[in-house]
Amino acid sequence: MGKWSGLFLAVALIVVSGLLGTSTSACACVEPMPEKELRALIRKADTGDIRAVGQVWQEYALVREDRRKGKIWASRAIRVGDPHTMVSMADDWMWEGQRAIDKRHKLVFYDAAIRLLENGYRNRNMLPTCGPGGSNDRYFYIANLRSARAALATASSGPSSWIRSAGRKNASAAYHVANHYFWVELDQSKRGQWELRASELGDPMYAGSVVDRRAKSDDIRDIVYSLGRADEIAKLGDSWVQKAVTAELRYRLARTRHFASGKKGKFVDPNCKAA
Repeated sequence: MGKWSGLFLAVALIVVSGLLGTSTSACACVEPMPEKELRALIRKADTGDIRAVGQVWQEYALVREDRRKGKIWASRAIRVGDPHTMVSMADDWMWEGQRAIDKRHKLVFYDAAIRLLENGYRNRNMLPTCGPGGSNDRYFYIANLRSARAALATASSGPSSWIRSAGRKNASAAYHVANHYFWVELDQSKRGQWELRASELGDPMYAGSVVDRRAKSDDIRDIVYSLGRADEIAKLGDSWVQKAVTAELRYRLARTRHFASGKKGKFVDPNCKAA
């Protein structure tokens, strides 16, 4: 059995077995799609449109909350690797992991999230650099995958070794500890403490983007420092990953400087272009 075939089977078994259940992302505030539109979308999906497959899953699982059809289309979305769907499914698993008490259950949930995100990575170019609201969906996909991997690592071994490494000014280790105190052991005080440390050390995910409010000049300092740490950015992955992360840091810097100057209203990134 090939690499991807094995992955499909492993994740599909999780979904079909009923462990996924009704998505925690379901929202009754969204009106169901008209039947005519849904049939047209299904026809697109049947002709091989990867995004359409994910959109049909979203309609059945998140809007109509039809568990039977939701599972059928979840399996199809997994087979084709729609990255938007993988993010949504993985996010549900991460929240399940945060809520779980038993360590064994946490490991299963984080591993499921990783498998889903790695599955969608082959179609990563479908993700826009400028999504709804100007978000860099490529960056957030990378951030979600890194977060899931870090949660699995620290849930397996505990945070102690990462704390020691962070004490030696290891930015990635500080990131792992901050991530641990949100997803694995929810402690907002420790989370805030380690996010600040990771930001100061130049970790790209936390540089100038921490839960605790502080002076914008501190955020600007850390973002500029992180942009200069090409070695830390390179550790995150290939050139596609590095480009997305660098774009996010530049956006973060421009946005922070915009509001630090006293300007009000929504910030619009002039470099935001559809992928």
